Amino acid sequence: MGSAASRDVMSGGVKTITLISADNERFEVPEAAASLSQVIRNAINNNSSAAAVATGGGIQLSKIPGKVLAKVLEYCSKHAAAAGSSGDAASSGEAGNDNEEELIRRFDEEFIDGVDKFMLYDLALAAFYLEIQGLEDLACHKVRDRLEKRAVEIRKTFRIKDNYFAPPDEEDDDDKKQWLFV
Repeated sequence: MGSAASRDVMSGGVKTITLISADNERFEVPEAAASLSQVIRNAINNNSSAAAVATGGGIQLSKIPGKVLAKVLEYCSKHAAAAGSSGDAASSGEAGNDNEEELIRRFDEEFIDGVDKFMLYDLALAAFYLEIQGLEDLACHKVRDRLEKRAVEIRKTFRIKDNYFAPPDEEDDDDKKQWLFV
C-alpha cells in the first residue's frame, strides 16, 4: 500500500490519479473515486504501471473518449464521496446512512435521466470496460426501461394486443411433446 501512495500525486492532501482518455484528455481524479473501477484499481496496484503513474504519465484508457470519461468520473466522484462520508458517520455513531443512501439514489436517478441515448449507451460500455458494477447496472436498467417504453409505443401504434406475445399454454406444449415422441 505504501508503494501505491508513492506513485500518486498529492492534491490538497488527497491522493490523485491521472487518467488519460482515448482523445488524450487528462483527468486528475481522487484515488478513492478512480478505485471504484476494478480495472483502474488493478492498474494502480500493478507494478508495471507504477513507473507511468509515478512520472505523471497516468493511466491510459484508450477505449473511452473524454466526454464519456468525464461523465463516468462524475458518477465515481459522487459515489466515492458518499462512501467516505457514510464511513465517517458510521464511525462517529451518527445514523445518517439512510439519508446518504437517499441522496445517492436521487443523484443516480438525476444523473442517468440527464443523459441522451447515445451517452447512455457509451456509459454502459464504459462501465463494462472499466468494471464499475454500480454504473453498469444503472445504465443497463435505464436502457431496459427505455426499451420497455418503446415496446408499449409500438403496440399502441400497430394496435397489437398485449397477450399477442403471451407464451402458449403449458398443456398444449406437453401434448406436442408427446406427439413427437410416439
